[in-house]
Amino acid sequence: MTVSPPHDEQMRPERVITRLVDRVFGYDFFLSYSRSDGMHLPQRLKERLDHAGFRVFLDQTEYVAGADLRRETRRQVLKSRKIVVIGRPGAFRSEWVRREVAVALASDVGPVILDLNGALAAAPADAPLAAMVRERDWLRLAETLPDADGEPSDHIVAELVRSFNHTRQETRRQRVFLTAALVLFVMAAVASWQAWQAIQARDIAEAEQRRAERALDQVQSTANRSVQALALRIRTTRETSAATPQIQPCTLANLPAYDALAATALKVGECEAALKLLGDCLSMAEANITTAAEGAAWQTGAAMLHQRIGELSDAADKERHFRASLTLWRGLADRSAPAREPLAAALNRLGDVQLTSRRADGALPLYREALSHLEALADSQPARGERRQLMSATYQRIADALLQLGNPGEALGWADKDLQTYGDLAGIEQTAPDRQRDVASSLDRRAQALDLLGRHDEALAVFQRGVALLDRAMAAAGAEPSWQRDAAAMREMMGKLLGRMGESDRAIDQFWQALQLRERLATSQEDPGWLTELTEAYRRSSELMLHIDRVAEAREMAEQDLLAASINADATRDKLSRMRRALGTVCWTAVNDGQFGRALWVGQRAVELSPQRDWVSLNYAHALMLSGQPDAARTIYRELDAAPGDAGGLRRQMRDDFAVLRRRGHGHPLMAEIEATMRSVNAAPNQLQQP
Repeated sequence: MTVSPPHDEQMRPERVITRLVDRVFGYDFFLSYSRSDGMHLPQRLKERLDHAGFRVFLDQTEYVAGADLRRETRRQVLKSRKIVVIGRPGAFRSEWVRREVAVALASDVGPVILDLNGALAAAPADAPLAAMVRERDWLRLAETLPDADGEPSDHIVAELVRSFNHTRQETRRQRVFLTAALVLFVMAAVASWQAWQAIQARDIAEAEQRRAERALDQVQSTANRSVQALALRIRTTRETSAATPQIQPCTLANLPAYDALAATALKVGECEAALKLLGDCLSMAEANITTAAEGAAWQTGAAMLHQRIGELSDAADKERHFRASLTLWRGLADRSAPAREPLAAALNRLGDVQLTSRRADGALPLYREALSHLEALADSQPARGERRQLMSATYQRIADALLQLGNPGEALGWADKDLQTYGDLAGIEQTAPDRQRDVASSLDRRAQALDLLGRHDEALAVFQRGVALLDRAMAAAGAEPSWQRDAAAMREMMGKLLGRMGESDRAIDQFWQALQLRERLATSQEDPGWLTELTEAYRRSSELMLHIDRVAEAREMAEQDLLAASINADATRDKLSRMRRALGTVCWTAVNDGQFGRALWVGQRAVELSPQRDWVSLNYAHALMLSGQPDAARTIYRELDAAPGDAGGLRRQMRDDFAVLRRRGHGHPLMAEIEATMRSVNAAPNQLQQP
């Protein structure tokens, strides 16, 4: 991929549309082959299939000069309905061909293998693709030709056409559907923009009050269908001539409407106007707690409003409002036992904030208190499905906190206790999909604990069972999109384990499959949060691939991270922060991959977005040094060494980076010079190359 500057033009949602267009206007066949076997037969096969009315991708004719072949190849495979492997000796030994097949498999595209002149049987046992083909039940077309790089036989062409015809009509239908989805996406984007313009206006006339009340009722009824909510907003915008609609008065009867409004704002990523409305209602609710006759009801409403405002707020305000919600629920639980269940949920919610910010020591007592309330309710009241599910989720949270605190033995005990709540798991594959998903989540914690205890083979087996359960649950009707996120996260963890076990090829396959799941979510769901999660997943995958010395793949993932960050359409204030981090990561991976010119260009762009000297500047200095500009690099290294604040962390990182680069064959005399004059660092070395 050729990295371009992060201009505003490239940050717009049009780049998301590219992927949808790829799926709508893709290829019927992708021809995969090794150039060492010759290029005449692939070219003639393409011409024959073209003549039969198919769209065929062949790298000889479709690539353009300057394209990044790794990324472009992956994109073209994902655009194709079938991948045809021209199986000759070189292809069965080719790592490139094996990777094309792996990308296809991640998209549920089964390969068609042309086994020419017995090449599969003659391939050595360790040939990458040959081993895969022998283990799997893929469609194989065996053929003997006078010249393995000569003219494809009529039989080969006829069989390929026949293998495609039974899906061709379905392909046309899918393309029509995807085209309609593309149009809907564009309309939704326009609707969102117009709705935002309406929310910004503050001139409200009395005549618009009635329209606003109707609009709020409609928002409440469509709160769980965000596409319909967007359509409602564009209609409201047109009716009110860009004036912000008035909301219904904050009364006890109208509190559910405020809750629905918050849920819709959270789903479509438009929080500021909702925060203003919810804040006004919260002020009224808190005033009524002590003065109104229905004080307990208003206290419940205030607790709910604090919760919703916290969900819509950034990190600092989120924790403040969750704590306020928790205080109100505690007061209610002292007077009413049924309030202990929402109190437990509030404790878990605040614990999640602390756990996400790496404060497991603060999260653990919150989770334990939540569990004590749930167990007390279980002793005094008949168990309900929702409460059992909340207890199971709390067991898992306790295990998560213990894992973060480095206590895998106790975490394993809680994971096993959680699994015991599901009863006999022998027939779990035949139970309801939501139950399969819950058990898979518990298995995930158990596998992580086993991994940290050094029981890697057991951990791998548990991960594999959990992934299989999630795959089964996701295939069922009514599967939740979030289950794909769970499956992606579990595959990432399994990939990390395989990397530590020295099985880098299997690790890479798991990373690709995890990303494929997240990519599907980002392009099929209207919630902008999925694209943000995909961006983070690209960054993590890049770090993991670099850690197992798959440098080229790590660079590709870093570039995908940059692409996803640039097209993420949200307007939050950390947009530039994500861009600079993505650019800095591309710079670091490109340096490791020996792509010093690219690293230099990208590093300069990253520094332009950086208000301070930190790891982004350090990566840029590496690029300067290794691209033949040691004097400029020396200046930056000296500034970083002398910098106040976290200079010790930067010095540690500088030494660690030099060690990594030397190990990958990118040493330079300037490294020894800098190390000789660098101030001492007494603290423990950094574990991460970047924050």
